[in-house]
Amino acid sequence: MAGGCGVTAPCYTLLPAGSRHSTPAGGWVTRSAMSIAKALHHPFAAGMLPLPVSGFILNVQADAELPPGLRALICVTGFKPAHNALTAAGFRVVQTLAEADYQAGLCLMTKHKAESLASIAQAWDALPVGGLLVCSGDNDTGVTSLMKAVKEAFGEVESLSKYHARVFWWRKGAGAAPALLADWRAGGAVRPVAATGFTAGPGMHGWNKIDIGSRLLAAQFPGAIRGRVADLGAGWGYLSAELLRAAPGRITGLDLYEADAASLAAAAVNVAPLAGGTVLKYHWADVTAGLPRGRFDWVITNPPFHAGKATDVTLGSQFITRAAEALGSGGTLLLVANKHLPYEAVVDKHFKSRRTVAEADGFKVIEGKR
Repeated sequence: MAGGCGVTAPCYTLLPAGSRHSTPAGGWVTRSAMSIAKALHHPFAAGMLPLPVSGFILNVQADAELPPGLRALICVTGFKPAHNALTAAGFRVVQTLAEADYQAGLCLMTKHKAESLASIAQAWDALPVGGLLVCSGDNDTGVTSLMKAVKEAFGEVESLSKYHARVFWWRKGAGAAPALLADWRAGGAVRPVAATGFTAGPGMHGWNKIDIGSRLLAAQFPGAIRGRVADLGAGWGYLSAELLRAAPGRITGLDLYEADAASLAAAAVNVAPLAGGTVLKYHWADVTAGLPRGRFDWVITNPPFHAGKATDVTLGSQFITRAAEALGSGGTLLLVANKHLPYEAVVDKHFKSRRTVAEADGFKVIEGKR
């Protein structure tokens, strides 16, 4: 029994929770994600399902005071801030789910239907016959549609509504896998996207289209960018790829920083063929936790700015602060943002000079000089 999982120690598989670009004030945990996690635990707390001997799941983000008993559970997440928080809280955390004798799988739904269905298929694949699968999703992000799809594939499920979320559960039957599961696996897969010419997958920011702001930022690359460059919040690599195309031979090193492991892996697929003589480095990292000081000549970034559905500038401000620390004397930041986001004061605080180099389609590109 790998990892200490089995009949005496049920393992709870924490699959993706919330958007990969959830960015509330002061951190990465959204109220929606916390509600989903609370709803997920409710059937156990209410005695509707037997409690696992090693504890119960409270919140995949694990940013607060968690019962010590939860530390024996396996958490699977590719989101670096969650990985760091769970590890600090004493959990055993892994990026990918290994084969083992799992008895239960808890699956937190995201706002991306294809990603959520693929997560359900992954959890179902990992469970033995009779294994318990429990899913929870926010009422505002399509959980009813997901439960309908699950019923179509597996038959009736038990469910309840709590904390502005819905949780539903069933046990794996002895029959063959429902045919729909193959579609769910394929629908959530990372693949070439014809509309963009890049490789990406559901759940990644702008996975099937080029972000308007990023396109505006990329249009500024043919200028003076050269030397060592960092791409903060690199996603699946669009900005880095466009930079290498626009400045062949001028970029000595390019470091991509991204919190989502799957997006970073896709970025490597998209960027590596364009490297030429540029030294590429990929960092699975929470940018807000800090960057090497004074290492870069340029920083490019299109930072996320949403806390669930609400706009929040805290994370973007933290990106700007970390960019300033990472730039050497005379280094330059190129930042794209929605016109209404007030990042100018933060740039003025950390940079010697600032100017707006482009405005279009509701976006602005700000340049800051150290």
